[in-house]
Amino acid sequence: MRFLAATVLMVCAASLQADAFAFQSTTTTPLRSSLGSTTTATLPRSHPQPLFMSSNTEEISIADIQSELEQVQADFTSKLEACESMAGAEALRVEYLGKKGPVNKSMGYMRSLPNEDKPKLGAVVNSVKDTLETLMAEAKERLEFADIEAEMEAQAIDVTLPGIDPMGNVGRRHPLSMTMDKAIDIFTAIGYDTVTSCEDSPEIETDYYCFEALNCPKDHPARDMQDTFYLTEDRELMLRTHTSAVQIRQLEKRKPPLRIVAPGRVYRRDDIDATHSLMFHQVEILALEKSGELDLGHLKGTVEHFLKEMLGPQIKTRFRGSFFPFTEPSMEVDVFFRGRWMEVLGCGMVDPRVLEKAGIDPEEYSGFAAGFGVERFAMIIHGVSDLREFVKSDVRFLEQFPHFYDDGLESFLRGDEFVKEEDLRTDQLPLELIEDYEDLKTAKYPPREAEAKSEKKEKKKKSAPAPAGPIDVSKLDIRVGVINKVWEHEEADKLYCEEIDLGEEGGPRQIASGLKAHYSLEEMEGRKVLVLANLKSRKLVGFPSHGMVLCASSEDGKVEFVEPPEGAEIGERVMVEGFDGEPATENQVIKKKMLDAIFPDLATDDSGVATYQGKPLSTSAGACTSGIKNSPIA
Repeated sequence: MRFLAATVLMVCAASLQADAFAFQSTTTTPLRSSLGSTTTATLPRSHPQPLFMSSNTEEISIADIQSELEQVQADFTSKLEACESMAGAEALRVEYLGKKGPVNKSMGYMRSLPNEDKPKLGAVVNSVKDTLETLMAEAKERLEFADIEAEMEAQAIDVTLPGIDPMGNVGRRHPLSMTMDKAIDIFTAIGYDTVTSCEDSPEIETDYYCFEALNCPKDHPARDMQDTFYLTEDRELMLRTHTSAVQIRQLEKRKPPLRIVAPGRVYRRDDIDATHSLMFHQVEILALEKSGELDLGHLKGTVEHFLKEMLGPQIKTRFRGSFFPFTEPSMEVDVFFRGRWMEVLGCGMVDPRVLEKAGIDPEEYSGFAAGFGVERFAMIIHGVSDLREFVKSDVRFLEQFPHFYDDGLESFLRGDEFVKEEDLRTDQLPLELIEDYEDLKTAKYPPREAEAKSEKKEKKKKSAPAPAGPIDVSKLDIRVGVINKVWEHEEADKLYCEEIDLGEEGGPRQIASGLKAHYSLEEMEGRKVLVLANLKSRKLVGFPSHGMVLCASSEDGKVEFVEPPEGAEIGERVMVEGFDGEPATENQVIKKKMLDAIFPDLATDDSGVATYQGKPLSTSAGACTSGIKNSPIA
């Protein structure tokens, strides 16, 4: 016991001597702060390096921090003045005002200062931050006007030129019209009558037909979701919010049994963005028969038939319980399309109170109704990410679509490669009305007064050769990359623009991805990812994107990166054992069929390891993984 007590005393004495030595070895030199007091924060020699200042960490004062921040402000101002685009300004904002920027990092000195100086540090940092944010707002306003002026100058049209296109490009059907026509044709083929006349389907409706007759009185909360444009002070006349009003007019005008399909424009007071508009199109159906002749099974069969005709025979559907004032029971319908579930329409059995309002005995007749937005189906079918593209009248956008809905759309939905039909249109007007593509093939034209003696033959572009060898994962050049910068797309609300370093001589690549709903800007920066690198550069809403970031996605819509292991080298190719072929080059065509053949075999296993046909995707440092298990990779 005596020995133990002596040992404890010796250890305590040695500890006190070490503390005294450490205290004596720490020197302080008072510095005059610009805030009016002499303040010094003394840091021990073992303190970590400062967050953004020089390596001399012996002593830091408020004046030092303020001086550094003033230099940061000066650098930011000079770089901002040199910015020529909104994208550059946004990247600069993230660099200086982001989570890892010098302004936010300077708050790390808070714990190193005395309590009386901490408010001073906050005041200095907030002052600089406010100044930088003000400069950024002014610069963005300036650059936005500059971008608009540059775009207007680039798209300037010489109005003195002739208005007739000598190449015969006289226009084509709008994708929304084609989508609506296809839907109507599906229902008319099974016995539905189309209602489109101004008398039976007016766009200016009364409150009674738009709401009250549909079991939605003035105090019903469901009206809040359909706040519309009223045309009179008493709110009795309005622009209709749905085509359901057509059903009431038909129930009053016609005696059941009946089956109708009602397409048309509708209006709601919505903020315009990539997925919302104040004007859009709807198609609704109503079927009414003697009580007992139509039930929920008939409704589900009709909806499934429509979706298979619209989106392909292999489409998967699911029905979820919901609420609509005019149907009971009510359901919403989702489809599994391109790797995820999406809501596409609502339906239900007609509420007996709606039939009573229309003067029909609900004991004698019953039926079902369903409705959907045309824009939603057009966006799904054609892969359009921004609703506003449909109303811009941009010829470059519209020329991507076929002349008629049956001109190649079925083969697209089956996954076949789209083969564009020969354009048979000319600069001459045909002798007879042209209604479809078959009419174009047999169209007759008036004789020309004089035929040109010779025409220059256009050189046909040779398609790039397809990659040789078996179609497997070895055709994909998957590389390890790191995200250097990320910013929001200027025009697309759901897209991020990323600068990703793949270790290439030409420098980092720019890639656009739809990850805005799943990651913040701060979570993206500095992250190691897997990039499909041998895709040709293409524009996504005007942004040139060169490659694709690989992610795993679950059925409930959750998306996470597939990440390389710790220690994987930037630019290293990801390999799969047993698949050692050479990847296709960018000059070779990676067709949709090839991707469709490879990607179904890419998935995460029950441990989250990314695999191809059950074998892991690996680098020299190990297997690549994701936080989402047993899910497809895309």
